[in-house]
Amino acid sequence: MSKTRNVVKNLTVETAVKERKCHADSKHKIAPGEMHLAHEVSTNVRENICLKCAGKILDLAQKHLATIRTQLGV
Repeated sequence: MSKTRNVVKNLTVETAVKERKCHADSKHKIAPGEMHLAHEVSTNVRENICLKCAGKILDLAQKHLATIRTQLGV
């Protein structure tokens, strides 16, 4: 039997060391010491998402996963 895969493993919570820009809304900044969502898009490419945008993104992802579960019947 194959290993169960984590499809969101590239999504983590980090604390900013220096100021970062939010990739979900370019008007938002992530201050040093502030927690934020980090998404590794590919090797050495990462998107940072501020707390204001992270909630909306996680809500949307949860709805999407619920739809997929319903479609699969699991």
